[in-house]
Amino acid sequence: MRTLTAYGIGVVIVLAILNAVAWQAGMHRLHSLNVFSAGFVLGVLGTSIAAFVYGYRRVA
Repeated sequence: MRTLTAYGIGVVIVLAILNAVAWQAGMHRLHSLNVFSAGFVLGVLGTSIAAFVYGYRRVA
């Protein structure tokens, strides 16, 4: 598995867990956490698209 793919999967899993815990706890700032999570996931998506378009190579 490529490192970028593993990173993307890891990010999605961790953010899903954080959002689930915050939702269960009834956190008042849940919207802020959701916006942060969405921005981070969009960043990972942008990185993946750029790696696909411009080429991706593993070092080492």
